[in-house]
Amino acid sequence: MRTIDTHAHIVPEEVLDLLPEPFGTFNMVGNITDIGVRLADMDAQGVQVQALSAWLGLLSKGTEAAQRFNDALARVVGANPDRFVGLAIAPMGEPEKAPAEIDRAVRELGMVGLGIASNVNGTNLDAKEFGPFWAKVQELDVPVFIHPANVLGPDRLESWFLNNIIGNVTDTAVAAGSIIFGGVFHEFPNLKIYLAHGGGSCPYIRGRWDHAFRSGLTGSSVTKLPSEYMKMFYFDALTHSHQTLHYLIDSFGHDRVMLGTDYPFGMGDYAQVEFISEPGYLSDEQKADMLGETAAKLFKI
Repeated sequence: MRTIDTHAHIVPEEVLDLLPEPFGTFNMVGNITDIGVRLADMDAQGVQVQALSAWLGLLSKGTEAAQRFNDALARVVGANPDRFVGLAIAPMGEPEKAPAEIDRAVRELGMVGLGIASNVNGTNLDAKEFGPFWAKVQELDVPVFIHPANVLGPDRLESWFLNNIIGNVTDTAVAAGSIIFGGVFHEFPNLKIYLAHGGGSCPYIRGRWDHAFRSGLTGSSVTKLPSEYMKMFYFDALTHSHQTLHYLIDSFGHDRVMLGTDYPFGMGDYAQVEFISEPGYLSDEQKADMLGETAAKLFKI
């Protein structure tokens, strides 16, 4: 069994100019560019394979940036095929061009999935202009990793790192809610989507969603309870809490939850292999699924 980290960020050195200036590194424990440092850190963490995705600030750009990043990422993966697989950027900033680029990234560059933000420059993921993107994703049968970015309420989240510790998990819930209530899962039932940070806050408020839906308050025309659609998501295990992780597993099944460290950022969990492997809760087979087997099936590797 390979341990597969499904949540790991990279910006290849040749596309560093795509990052904003200055790009702060205060929140990093590793290195977002240096492959040698990354491989040494992976070995120390017990991670054999990383599914590499872009830094969140690149996720809603246009086609030119996406193409440059995807080409650079393909070269990184090609140089280390036993240690890395790639999640392509979908150029959601130009949604009409996104289907062609993700088709190229998967079919020509060998990407095993896609990375997108929880919103596209403030537009939720159920917007009509993203319909062709979701259709192409379903056709390609590759997973989509949704990571929070450009989180809502920034004027109230400036202090105490609240933009991350509250903003990130809340914006992921907005993304999941938009996909459910906006009918994305209803229209494209074969999508494979996994959510960062244990699904954000949405796994823990789905009862509230169900109540609003049953009461006819949401205005949504989907045909199943929100909690039923929630079962269609996959999640990384990045919860920073045994109790929270156990709740996630009990709610959706161990086979919907995957190792994800958030390398190289300070909010990551770099003892997660040990965290998942601790005795007393999961069977050896369940641990193997969470550490790599589920991801291997999802990425088809």
